[in-house]
Amino acid sequence: MRGVFISGTGTGIGKTFVTRALAEGLRSKGERVAALKPIETGYTDPSLSDAHALAHACGRPELMGQPGFYRAQRPLSPYAATLEGEPACPPPVALQAAIQAALSTPDELALVEGAGGLLVPLDARYTTLDLAHTLGLPLLLVAPNRLGVLSDVLALFDCAERRGLRMLAVVLVAQAPALEDASARSNRRILLDRLPVPVIPFPYLTDAGALGEAAVTSGLVHLVRSIRASV
Repeated sequence: MRGVFISGTGTGIGKTFVTRALAEGLRSKGERVAALKPIETGYTDPSLSDAHALAHACGRPELMGQPGFYRAQRPLSPYAATLEGEPACPPPVALQAAIQAALSTPDELALVEGAGGLLVPLDARYTTLDLAHTLGLPLLLVAPNRLGVLSDVLALFDCAERRGLRMLAVVLVAQAPALEDASARSNRRILLDRLPVPVIPFPYLTDAGALGEAAVTSGLVHLVRSIRASV
């Protein structure tokens, strides 16, 4: 499998926007892309789901209903949803098989977006990190450019490194102007000083139509395309 695993420091921090941006930006460069959300909770209206947004961003709407993926109605971690009576999340090896089955050609680039943060429990044993490790894809870590992000990113980098995951880059997402704080001016510089990977700033956008262009101009598309042959 070729591609990247997109995870984050938590939920609601911009993973889906970044994944959509990558899908649209890569397609604009002639790449064939499958943008996948194998695990999604809070899944009550399919047309408003992350899976729907990603499937349409890559031009393959049928991926929204891919067999073998996990969906839960409650907006909880998969394990918490199971404890509340919803079906159990499949183990990483089963999700890996479903992801591979979704790819239409061997050279299709997979953009696999995780659910919530990197250590979200899938069941009593596994976390999102275990899924990323099973897939063997390089990790793109999405984080909000706000106070507290330094500890979150550095801790997850250390965790991923200990498990043998290759982190491709950190994507630092700008916050709405009303939410900006003083840390936003120095977070990227400090992370660059401490991490051996790129820290890519990604703009705050209200126009979803500009996502693909932002992925290109930020350098994200170039970065992902450059690692295709070696993954």
